[in-house]
Amino acid sequence: MSHDHFTVPRPEVFESRNVNRLLLALLGIGVTCLLITLIIGFVAPAGSELRKQFAFSWLFAFLYFFTILIGCFFWIIVHHATDSGWGVVVRRQMENLATLLPWMVLFFFPLFFVRRDIWDWISAKESPVLDPHLRDKLSFFELRFGSLVIPFFWVRAVLYFAYFSFAALYFRRTSVRQDSDGDPKWSIQMRGFSFPAIILFAVCTTLAAFDWFSSPDYRWASTMWGVYIFAGAAGAGMATIILVVMALKNAGYLQFVNEEHFHIMGKLLFVFSIFWGYIGFSQYMLIWYANIPEETEWFVRRNVESWNVLSTFLVIGRFFIPFFYLLFQYTKRTPKFLAAISFWVLGMHILDTYVTIMPFLHQKGFELSILDLLALLSIGPFLVFIFLRRLGGVSLFPARDPRLLESLKLSN
Repeated sequence: MSHDHFTVPRPEVFESRNVNRLLLALLGIGVTCLLITLIIGFVAPAGSELRKQFAFSWLFAFLYFFTILIGCFFWIIVHHATDSGWGVVVRRQMENLATLLPWMVLFFFPLFFVRRDIWDWISAKESPVLDPHLRDKLSFFELRFGSLVIPFFWVRAVLYFAYFSFAALYFRRTSVRQDSDGDPKWSIQMRGFSFPAIILFAVCTTLAAFDWFSSPDYRWASTMWGVYIFAGAAGAGMATIILVVMALKNAGYLQFVNEEHFHIMGKLLFVFSIFWGYIGFSQYMLIWYANIPEETEWFVRRNVESWNVLSTFLVIGRFFIPFFYLLFQYTKRTPKFLAAISFWVLGMHILDTYVTIMPFLHQKGFELSILDLLALLSIGPFLVFIFLRRLGGVSLFPARDPRLLESLKLSN
């Protein structure tokens, strides 16, 4: 493709009527699986094995999709903070994906009603003899001012959703507003907001990692845990962005997105595959070296019986395979090869989330449950449905961004 002459493309709008059958299918699958899953979960007696299976299956599915979406949001704020030129043509899809975050509030509600089946500290704090480990950490879960008790755990959850929802909607609405007037001040404003957004992102992601991923075992802690969850989320987010952009290009849109753009996205996917492996190994090495029982228990639990098989496969599948696959320029610049590894990374992200959550429930080895699949199908189709429904409202790319031409001329 020649880079000598470029014509700024006209805004493209997705024709949603072309996917009406797909939308109906997604809605049907989502509603059916949601009803079945919730009926099974809430009909089962509190404290029963079936109720606990529902609780952890729902937590697993919720965290899988939530981390993907915050990963997409991360790439928006990085784009603005670095004043990126290359990413302008694909930024709108990052924004469209990130604005699904407010909808995740609805899928969080079931977790509140099964909270005692997931978070042991809720029942443990009511025991006449308080666990010393919990006593030291109880102030993290609730704040006490005399007789006043503030459920800090749930207040934080509200703050997480408030931040991610407001920030994601702000960046998309401001970006769309620029499509109308082309004023560069919106780019400057979004860049200014991106710096505090990165700090708040780090705080919220780290605290949510402890609150939702690890607090079912309140005895355990790791200073690297928040970074580990972030690394997986950023990689899964980029894999999703790649697949969405590629799907739109195959459907006849975004034809100016070329191998140069895919090459950069492939490199970012490559970097975060390495980063995930580095953080995971570092955390494991430090805990193994310190050999503190309440810390090593986390890895002992995930390396017994059949969990050991999944943990070993996760290391190979999430780090080694993407590393050697994306090491070559050809695989990063060829859409079909990049799509294949993106699907693979999302599959490994499912396994990563599963190995993190399910050993709390099945301590003697993994036990696949139909509720695991039903929970994924209760959330995923709804998110895809909402995404496609809202896709046709605005241009598929920031049509009047000041750096659009730079993005079209990309060469790396």
